[in-house]
Amino acid sequence: MARGDEQHLDDFVRLLTVHQVDIQAFIMSSLGDYADTADVLQATNMALWKKANQFIPGSGFVPWSFKVAKFEILAFLRTRRRDRHVFSPELVEMMISVAEERSQTFASRSDALRQCMKKMSEQNREFLRIRYAQDQNIKQIAEKTGRSIESVKSLYHRIRKAIERCVERRMAQEAS
Repeated sequence: MARGDEQHLDDFVRLLTVHQVDIQAFIMSSLGDYADTADVLQATNMALWKKANQFIPGSGFVPWSFKVAKFEILAFLRTRRRDRHVFSPELVEMMISVAEERSQTFASRSDALRQCMKKMSEQNREFLRIRYAQDQNIKQIAEKTGRSIESVKSLYHRIRKAIERCVERRMAQEAS
């Protein structure tokens, strides 16, 4: 493999990794089902990997990956057409159109959230890890930290508001 090919592959893998959540959100907004989303995301990743050499660096990875995902969504729906719980192709096309329009916002908000999380104090990040990564409820966190339930609720409210303000500031900066 030539050095340029290796660099292209490294760049492709980095982009695929960075935008994995965006692709998943796009698929989820089109299908509305977690299990189906996981299946289509896997098929999309395989298709993207097979088409890696077709991607032109600097040409916009997210829109390109969403086009590939769109075809995987439609292929998935064709195979599931008999299931009455699957959306009609027309409705899915509409949902895909809306998701494509919002795709840049997904990526921008994800990036803003990552940046805001980096700026947050380690203590607040730890509280978020306890709540979401360890799936602890407010009562469990209060017991674990020796705080009252109300103080834990208040802490999470302040953390969420701080994140919301930070993301909105970053989005406004990006827009200007």
